[in-house]
Order: sequence, then structure tokens, then C-alpha cells
Amino acid sequence: MKKEFIGFYNPTQEETDKSWNEGIFCFDANSILNLYRYSEETRNDFISALKSIKERVFLPYQAAFEFHNNRLGVINGTKSAYKKIEEDYKENFEVQITKLLNGFKRHPALKLDSIKKLNEDFLGKISKELEKQEKTHPDFDSDDSILYSITELFENRIGTDISKAELIKIYEEGEKRYAEKIPPGYMDLAEKKDKGKRNIYGDLIIWKELIEYTKKEKKPIIFVTDDRKEDWWTIEKGKTIRPREELIKEFYDLTGIRILIYNADSFLHFAKERKLLPEITDKTLEEIKEIRVSDEKTNSKFSYAIPRKTKYYRVGPVYPSIKRTNKNSTVGEFISHEEIEKKISEIIKKKS
Repeated sequence: MKKEFIGFYNPTQEETDKSWNEGIFCFDANSILNLYRYSEETRNDFISALKSIKERVFLPYQAAFEFHNNRLGVINGTKSAYKKIEEDYKENFEVQITKLLNGFKRHPALKLDSIKKLNEDFLGKISKELEKQEKTHPDFDSDDSILYSITELFENRIGTDISKAELIKIYEEGEKRYAEKIPPGYMDLAEKKDKGKRNIYGDLIIWKELIEYTKKEKKPIIFVTDDRKEDWWTIEKGKTIRPREELIKEFYDLTGIRILIYNADSFLHFAKERKLLPEITDKTLEEIKEIRVSDEKTNSKFSYAIPRKTKYYRVGPVYPSIKRTNKNSTVGEFISHEEIEKKISEIIKKKS
């Protein structure tokens, strides 16, 4: 029965050991693009770790294609964060605080202008702090060290582009699979419907490449992806349980080999645990995990938007060059609009 339902069973110790000891490490585009979102220390640590296993890495052609096509978008997303945060701070304060203060226009003793002035001073300090931090943002436009490192790392280690005839077959198969919600990739249909079929069926193309590569090399593979959607993972009550059962079975049926699938932080954690990448730091693992968890909560692949009405602004994990929120922040640092409302309410009560 296990063979027929292999996706529901955890890999055996023998399968796991064989994959880690003899297998090839394959990467999705998102796991590499996320390097642009990590702090300098973390991305250097991650790249150094990958270089130490350079002879065992492989990048599907479609993943390389997506990396090059999406690279500038990710870079610009991080650059625009400073302006976005400033705009959202102002908008939230203007809407929330103004609404609050307007309710007390007829108060006999409350000096609303003084409170508004404090608000303006606070926003001014936020603006200056963001401007200062923006000056330290890495200039990937003119000197992209990540691109250089990735190019060197995967030199002669990427797949071959699929012919147009084969792509058409994949598109046709993909249309049927997506209609029946057969993974991977069907969650991309709505998101990428205006970006062309190669983008719509990108995950399926990568999946096909991994299968064909394994058939050719006859070696187990470990696939690293930071895609968090349900067309790659079984998710129950918001918790990721395991890779989709259908994927594990399809891969096994076509190759005779069990594929292992990890997100980036899990891959690095187990690689360190197995002494494959012993030098990678716990700080790096924590930051990479923090970004993944943050993204899972926002359910966005590459989200750089600041959420409205959140308890604290998530500037740390998403924007690595921007200092993180501190729950006990003082004026001039980042605090939530809920705290500001609370402080103003306290002032109003005292003056009443």
C-alpha cells in the first residue's frame, strides 16, 4: 500500500541519507531571488554555503529564466520600500488620528493643535530616519554582487531550454491539470494570466525539467523552493504539513526515486545538522525563516506592501535594510498607529 500512497508517508531514513549523501541540490527561482531580500550578512552566508556544494547544484532552465526576468522587479521592490513606508505612515496617521481628534473639536479645554503638531513632528522624524536608512541601501543596479555570485555558482549547472514543440505540449497538459487543480502551479493561473503561458505554466515546466533530469542522471534530488502556496504544499489550518502527496507520487512513478522538497531555511538547517554546511550561522537560519513565516502570514510570494491596521509594521523581515520595529519604541522610531491612538486617548482623558 505504501507504494501506491507514497506521498502520505515520510521518507525513510535510507531514502533521506541517500538523497543528502549522493543527491543533487536543485533550486527554484524564488529561493535565489530571496537573496535580494536578506541582510548583507545573511545573503553572504547563504551564497558561501552554496559555493561549498557547487559541484552538486543544479538550476532548471525555467528557474534561471524566471530569476533573470524577475530580478529587477525584486530589486525595485526593496528600493521602493522606504517611500512606501513613509506614505503609509502618513496615510494611516492622517486617516486614523484626524478621525479621532475631530471627535473632540468642541472640547472646552483640549488643545488639538498641540497634539497635531506632535503628530507632524513624529512623522517628520520618521521621514528623516527612512531617508538616512535609504542611503545605506545596496546599489544592485550598478553593482549586483548577487547576480555575479549566482552566475558563477551555476555556470555549466543549468538545464537546457525546452523546445517550442515540447512547451506547447506542456501548455496543453497544464491547462487540463490546472482545471482539475493537479499540482504544481495551478495557483499561478489567476496571478499570471496576463503574463503569457510560459509564466502561467512556469512551475509545471520546472517540475517536468526535474523529472527529466532525474531520469537522465539517475540520482536522487533535493528541491529547494520558497513557494508557499497549496499547489506545492499540503496546508491544514494555515500550517504547512508536507509537500503535496500527488507530487511525491508522480515523481516516484516516473523516476523510481523519491524527491525531497524543502523550503530554504529547512534545507539549510538540515544541511548544517548533517555537517554539509557547518559554517552557516544560526542568525542566518533565523532571518531566512523569519522572512518565510512573514510571507506565509501575508500569503504573498513577493509582497512589499505595508499592511493596513497591523499591530506592528513588519519592516524588519521584508525590508532587510530598514531597522526593525521595537515594541517599546520611542518617538523617532517605528511604533504602531494603535499605540499612538492609545497615547492620545490617555492625554484626552487627563485633560478632561
